[in-house]
Amino acid sequence: MSIRRRAGRRAGRRLARLLLLAVAAWATASSTPATAPPSAAAPGSGSDYGRRFDTAWRLIDQRYWDVGGLKVDWQAMRREYRPEALAAKDDAAFYAVLQAMYARINDGHTVFVPPKRVAEIHAEYGDLPCLGVFGMAQVEGHAGHVSYRLLPDGIGYIRLPDLASGGIPDAVRGAVTVLQASGAKGLVLDLRGNPGGRLVTMMRVAGIFTSGFLWRVVTRWALPLPYPAIGPVATTLPLAVLTDGDVNSAAEGLAGALQKAGRATVVGARTAGNVEAVLPFCLADGSQAWIATGVLAPIGGPTWEGRGVVPDVPSSPADALDVAEGLLAKR
Repeated sequence: MSIRRRAGRRAGRRLARLLLLAVAAWATASSTPATAPPSAAAPGSGSDYGRRFDTAWRLIDQRYWDVGGLKVDWQAMRREYRPEALAAKDDAAFYAVLQAMYARINDGHTVFVPPKRVAEIHAEYGDLPCLGVFGMAQVEGHAGHVSYRLLPDGIGYIRLPDLASGGIPDAVRGAVTVLQASGAKGLVLDLRGNPGGRLVTMMRVAGIFTSGFLWRVVTRWALPLPYPAIGPVATTLPLAVLTDGDVNSAAEGLAGALQKAGRATVVGARTAGNVEAVLPFCLADGSQAWIATGVLAPIGGPTWEGRGVVPDVPSSPADALDVAEGLLAKR
């Protein structure tokens, strides 16, 4: 047997032992069940390579025993290698990028093993234990009009297009629960384009993130009426709220109240400044008159009517998500 062949066999046995040790330690440390992967982009497409790269990168970010002690900045590794992965012409080139990135860890144990090499090891040494990671690495879903996903930097994103549809508060609460369980280290609540809706829905969504009396309704025919957040607080994770000029009514009240309470950083553009509170009046013939009887205002502050919610971090609406993700990733 040649020296090169013997060296290759020794390297193969060493790699197999390392894989066995790594999987055993990983399985001990994690109780997250494996789940079926979501539908993916076409194999070999740029978006597919991006999704697979994010999965491989995030495994180190979330599962490595001492990511803060690495001799390389793992966030910088993503910025350096992701463009190369997206530009890969085929799977061989793509896997070469992942192998190079993992090699930068240089701890003598951690390696990325492409499918072809896994098959070779399987043929020579038999089955190797493996823990499915699809559920941890790729989280997304929707309930009614609410959609959510885990962004590459571990930030949970929730899209809330209105406060009028049925089931909105429960859908947002469910999204928060899933994202927290998946390891989110911050949350983005996207209200861009939200026309508003019901005050009680606003109050219930706010209650997912904070508690207490947050609003008052200013009228000319009664004393100001206080409105509280409703429901048990589900998360204390750092929160950013995205706004633009098309955010109206109760959606402005939600963004403004979370901002005023110090619970969220508002990112984007000034909201519409249209926070009139409408009450329906029932008439004897069965008809109703819907009348703007007051305006929403925070407790201890001026109304948002005519001036809108001013963002803490101004940005173009198109860039708001990237800005918010960057802010939360630094916390």
